[in-house]
Amino acid sequence: MTTGPDQNLTVIRYRCCTCNGIGVDSLNNTCVDCDGSGIDSHGA
Repeated sequence: MTTGPDQNLTVIRYRCCTCNGIGVDSLNNTCVDCDGSGIDSHGA
């Protein structure tokens, strides 16, 4: 995978495993495992 200036990836130290850090689950709703933050504060 390559990235360009239009594809900046933000590295989140404790990225949510459910939504991969985007804060949105597969149904395009706010991710319940990270409360929409993209950071899993509930542990894995």
